[in-house]
Amino acid sequence: MQEDEIAIYLKDNPAFFEKNASLLADIHLPSPHGNGAISLAERQQLAQRDKINALQERYAELILNAEENELIANKVHGLNVGLHKATDFDAIKQFINRYIPENFDLNGSHLCVWSDQAEKAAYIQAAFGKVSEETKAWVLAQDKPCCGAPPEIAEKDWFTDAVASMAVIPLKGDACIGFLALASQDAHHFQADMETDFVMKIGEIVSAAISRYL
Repeated sequence: MQEDEIAIYLKDNPAFFEKNASLLADIHLPSPHGNGAISLAERQQLAQRDKINALQERYAELILNAEENELIANKVHGLNVGLHKATDFDAIKQFINRYIPENFDLNGSHLCVWSDQAEKAAYIQAAFGKVSEETKAWVLAQDKPCCGAPPEIAEKDWFTDAVASMAVIPLKGDACIGFLALASQDAHHFQADMETDFVMKIGEIVSAAISRYL
């Protein structure tokens, strides 16, 4: 008989090992852990134990991820509350520059906004910086946050310390109104293939807060 024929026979006759229970102890196979030979029954027990251990590890990983996500969600909520309490544009900028680095383990943030209405609102002019057309065009071309190594448009005066990784978040109202750059000295903090759900939420919250004053 061929191996596939034997396999089909055993599948079609599940009572075979009930009638020949001694075979479970008599048939020996190499141990998957390299400790000599073990019986078929022991091999099955080890396989089940390995599956249980893998499930336990996966469960622990899911619990840890859930706890980390809850912690980040609470920090994002705190950002939202603080921005709602800000009474003017400059207060928004100051809160962002203080709150985000302290609560998200970053070494800096850089808020840059452009708007035709800025010229009509002299009281918030201090919050608007000059932006090159190249930088504007690059930000406008992004449909989601850009994460990873600092992009070519990043300028030295954005941050006081050296930057190893960065997230550049387009800020959008009815149109793109600027960007928020977040910097880390850890090269692995922001990565090109990372999930950006929370980063996008930060951008949406900041955009909404800024739009009140444009």
